[in-house]
Amino acid sequence: MSRGKWFVCGLSTKSPIFNTNSMTLRIAFGEREHFSYSPKKIPLARGNMADKEVGAYMRIFPLFLLATILVAPVNLSAQGTDGLGMWVWSRSSFSTQESRERLVQFCLQHQISHLDVHVEISWAGRKPALKNPEALKDLMVLAGQKNITTSILRGDPRMFFSQKHGQTLEELRAIMAFSQTIPKQALLQGIKYDVEPYLTREWKAGGETRRSVMHDYLSFLRKARLALDEETPHLLLGVDTPFWWDRDEFVTEFEGRSQRFSEHVQDLTDFIVIMSYSRDPRKVLASVEGERRYAERTEKLVHPSLETIQLKQDPHISFWGVPSEEFWKTVNQIQEVAKKDPVLGGVRIHNYRGLMEKLRMNSPYKMDKEVPDQAPYPK
Repeated sequence: MSRGKWFVCGLSTKSPIFNTNSMTLRIAFGEREHFSYSPKKIPLARGNMADKEVGAYMRIFPLFLLATILVAPVNLSAQGTDGLGMWVWSRSSFSTQESRERLVQFCLQHQISHLDVHVEISWAGRKPALKNPEALKDLMVLAGQKNITTSILRGDPRMFFSQKHGQTLEELRAIMAFSQTIPKQALLQGIKYDVEPYLTREWKAGGETRRSVMHDYLSFLRKARLALDEETPHLLLGVDTPFWWDRDEFVTEFEGRSQRFSEHVQDLTDFIVIMSYSRDPRKVLASVEGERRYAERTEKLVHPSLETIQLKQDPHISFWGVPSEEFWKTVNQIQEVAKKDPVLGGVRIHNYRGLMEKLRMNSPYKMDKEVPDQAPYPK
């Protein structure tokens, strides 16, 4: 969003994450202040009293802030807010020097500062090994030279099933070993799992079968957390989650604690990316609000995300077919809210293929026949 002279939003926040107790919000157009808000008390986000009072004061803040910026002018690309990121699924997106340069240039053009790059792992021998590790390393170095951070992306709906724990942990250790070989200028942040167990028949069966799947999911995150903390504590652990795991129906017990499934997941990771797919920025923010409030208590990070690929089911949640101006307007509106919230991370865009196709739809030149960034399983 272009602020120019006529939109200024200043936030002096002493929020629960900073362990203080006051907040002041000032919004001005031009040089005139139009709104100032200072609640008398916002206690630490702990316990029932905190939940009630933070609910009274803080829950309205992101949506109110969004309402004040909806009318501001927007650019036809991202504003360059820290944290705008993108999924990259296909190895062809970085397998050659040309494809790597094209990807990094695409990021610079659209001010994307983070990439989640999917890697394939082979079991040709007795131990797992990353496929085409040199190309991945070259991409990370090239991206790092442009201050673009990266995370390694892994995903399969059954990857966290208990019978898969041993294999998935060995593959995690292969990634950890790879991380020790990359140059310092490669800005590798960590590993992110895009594991969607709700696509499996076991989850769909409901009842105890589903509960077992949920327990397996959390158990693997615990094992991954311990392995990373012991061997590569500098690497962050994150996951992609649906927006509905914070519902009461998904309250479950794990390690002696009963709470919402989303809260268990947040406890075990450093950040989550919520698949908050919608064309309406208000709905995007509303769908991550439960996790955002919990993140204030745990000092973790929550990223909203937007969909760009063509969907056969629920096409209305994707920006496919929507004018690019509308897409970037939504991105910038959410980014502005994220700037003011210490636990709300930048927007994540799904995905490189979808965004590239979308932006080329009205281009005068023909698209490449090879479509980059094909997801390894149905999304």
